[in-house]
Amino acid sequence: MKGKVKYTGTNYAEVKELCGDKVLAPYFCMGFSMLSLLTDEGFVTVNEGDTIILEDDGSFRVG
Repeated sequence: MKGKVKYTGTNYAEVKELCGDKVLAPYFCMGFSMLSLLTDEGFVTVNEGDTIILEDDGSFRVG
């Protein structure tokens, strides 16, 4: 694993630093903040409290 960051809803800059252009700006739904992250499987939703993991091969997963 190369790195990971837990999305808190207020740390978009930290997420952007890890994910670069693979992450879209946050959007809000029913009072919660979410992100979209481009993975090998396509775009996945990252909710507050989810952890984004950057694997050694450069791929991302959400845990």
